[in-house]
Amino acid sequence: MRLSASLKGSLLLEVLVVCLLIALFLPFLVSALANVQNRHLLAQQYQNQFALQSAIETHFQAQWTRLLPAGCSLDERASITIQSGSIPPDRLASRRVFSESDWLYGESYGLCQGSFTVTENPQQEIALACHWKEGETARFITCRDHYLGQIIDINSRGNVSDIMFESDDVIGQSGILASQDGFYWYLSPGKDGSRAFWRTPAIKGNSRELFKNIERLAIFPLLDLDGDGAVDALATEYGEFSLEQVRALWVEYQYRLSDCRESLSDQAAQEYVSMRGDQWIYRSPCQHVGNQIINLQP
Repeated sequence: MRLSASLKGSLLLEVLVVCLLIALFLPFLVSALANVQNRHLLAQQYQNQFALQSAIETHFQAQWTRLLPAGCSLDERASITIQSGSIPPDRLASRRVFSESDWLYGESYGLCQGSFTVTENPQQEIALACHWKEGETARFITCRDHYLGQIIDINSRGNVSDIMFESDDVIGQSGILASQDGFYWYLSPGKDGSRAFWRTPAIKGNSRELFKNIERLAIFPLLDLDGDGAVDALATEYGEFSLEQVRALWVEYQYRLSDCRESLSDQAAQEYVSMRGDQWIYRSPCQHVGNQIINLQP
């Protein structure tokens, strides 16, 4: 009996010691596990940040590489306009354009295009499924010249059109017939309430949200001032710029991750100074700043 009682007492003592050790070390184990989990989530957020930045740059590239019309020579009338969001164009008067970001107006060339020989003016029954509307503009491009045309008739299916060109000199020439669509690109509230990148047709049509969670946007033309093919200056002023001089665009942007836990970051707020001298404040990894060059010249 005494031996049994002694064993029970020893076992109880061991259990108490184990419980005491667990009570002592459990908070440290829980804290260590939480730190490991937080570091993993933070690493995942940085990985998501890099993926989002890559997606944004791919999207800007897709939107703006068609600002320059195709052809062996450049139409001297082709231009882009870059302006502050604090001075929105009349076309965007009904929309909220963020004043601390820029907007850009330009023509997007060749979203729909095809090889073609003009035999008459107006040219009838052009079988090119561009889904044009009457009154819209198209451009006929040869190695020697550019000719503007207007859609004057279209069939019910939208794949056969009649086009009136600005000059009869186009008759007999072969080249590329390409769509020419004017657009405004800018930042405005998105459908979910976040800041977003939008595009609005210049004349008529619905605005389209292109990419959400872009918070700031600054656009600068890189100019060839002497025609030697090299960039001579980055223009920080606003205005209209001839595409004969614009070699590329320098784009700066600030973006935000969706569903990002700011509490995981131990970094203080960071500052980015744009090419216009504006200070952008952001907190990584939930916010970040990127920049890229979009080449317009062939």
